[in-house]
Amino acid sequence: MHRHARTPSLLLALCTAVALAGCDAVRPFEAVCERRLGPTSVHVTTTPVSYTTDFSRSIDDLTARGAHSAGTIVLGLVETQVRSEAKFGLNGIKQSFRDRYCMRPSVDVRLAFAPMRLFVAREHPEGSCGFRVTMEHELKHIAVYQEYLADFAAQIQVDLGHELGDRILYFASPAAADTHVEAVIAQTLQPYLEGVREEVEARQKRVDSPEEYARLSAMQNWCARR
Repeated sequence: MHRHARTPSLLLALCTAVALAGCDAVRPFEAVCERRLGPTSVHVTTTPVSYTTDFSRSIDDLTARGAHSAGTIVLGLVETQVRSEAKFGLNGIKQSFRDRYCMRPSVDVRLAFAPMRLFVAREHPEGSCGFRVTMEHELKHIAVYQEYLADFAAQIQVDLGHELGDRILYFASPAAADTHVEAVIAQTLQPYLEGVREEVEARQKRVDSPEEYARLSAMQNWCARR
């Protein structure tokens, strides 16, 4: 889910109507912008992964929710979705009596996997041997989400920085600048947000390797004999 907040701030380059031509000659608008505008700021941060637990569902329920192939029995499961929030401000100068506006933006993006729920089947009650085996495995999946989130943020930081640059941008009005920055953020984030599921599933499959499934099966059989 993508939300944005617009917080434009304006610094007016003032010249009187009578002295406008002379003012521009001494202090061209571009020079004023170069001198007064701070650098472009892009910050992409993440919310640390946290989760709630649900140990009330049956094996059949979890299998129906999480099995990716026939014959797979699911004893534990992690469910979540990605969320993004973007806020930006416009550090800009409007030229008096003319339709010219220069700016460098300040952008803050926060990414999170939330809400996140970890399920363990009720047939393996909390504290049991089978519960501990399943919980250990599911925590590996949660670690993958945390690792991916950091990589995700780093990629967006680079791409947004590249798209916005540190150059001064010129528009006819603050509203036009606002629209531009909003569009750049949306266009940069959208491909990543659309590709999250596929990328995360690919990483999670490395956790659910044949070797890991064999180990889990052996451990659960050992627990059942105790």
